Amino acid sequence: MTRRRAVRLSPAAARTMLDHARRERPRECCGLLVGARGRVTVAVPMRNLAGGRTRYRVDPYGHIALLRVLRVIEPAATIVGVYHSHPRGPATPSETDVVEALYPDWIYVIIGLQGRRSETRGFTIAGGSVQPLSLRRG
Repeated sequence: MTRRRAVRLSPAAARTMLDHARRERPRECCGLLVGARGRVTVAVPMRNLAGGRTRYRVDPYGHIALLRVLRVIEPAATIVGVYHSHPRGPATPSETDVVEALYPDWIYVIIGLQGRRSETRGFTIAGGSVQPLSLRRG
């Protein structure tokens, strides 16, 4: 039986992700999600090192720099996930997204820009299994 999890997404994090996705279109954007205990408080845009328009790869130097900052801030926060966009597609994980999901405890957020309205959806991805998350604003 699949158990759904809810994640709180701050309005600032939601806006940052959507603005980043729109700015980077037609390429995919990507970034890291910072928070604690089922709550995403900050979305941190990262450089996408993948070539082409349909893949993403978070800049490892940016990732390491963020980890260093998080070690010294109070209250404590950590990287809880990653986000990326699908500039011409739905907010669902592609086969590549599933295969390349290396952190089973992370939240994977996808911003789909297909059609007139954007859609933001969250997932857990572990061992090839994709489970939807309920993203609650607040």
